[in-house]
Amino acid sequence: MKKLFLLLLTIPFLLSSTTKGDINHDFYGIWKTADNEFVKIGMNSNFDVTFQRVSMNKSTLSKGVILNAGEGEIEIKRDYPQEEYYTSQYAFSPTKQTLVIMKPDGKTAWLLEKVSN
Repeated sequence: MKKLFLLLLTIPFLLSSTTKGDINHDFYGIWKTADNEFVKIGMNSNFDVTFQRVSMNKSTLSKGVILNAGEGEIEIKRDYPQEEYYTSQYAFSPTKQTLVIMKPDGKTAWLLEKVSN
């Protein structure tokens, strides 16, 4: 009975380590853009790593899912305002408090500063 209880307690941790959303935890948190917008990156109940970008008046500008992030590339599925898939390059500062992500146009980038974990 004790072993069954321990097994049931560890199943969520085992599932979360092998499911989608295996994204570097440095991405998680609330980020402020140079345009005074905010991006919240977190995990939902389906273990998807989601993002939502909002304006200062809290209206949603975009939202979607981060499908993969590694080796300096991030794969994104944006659901709003239109469905779009793209892969961009990204880089963290050495302190992990600044994040730069190339925009889909490949010519400009978002500059993000972490304001909260």
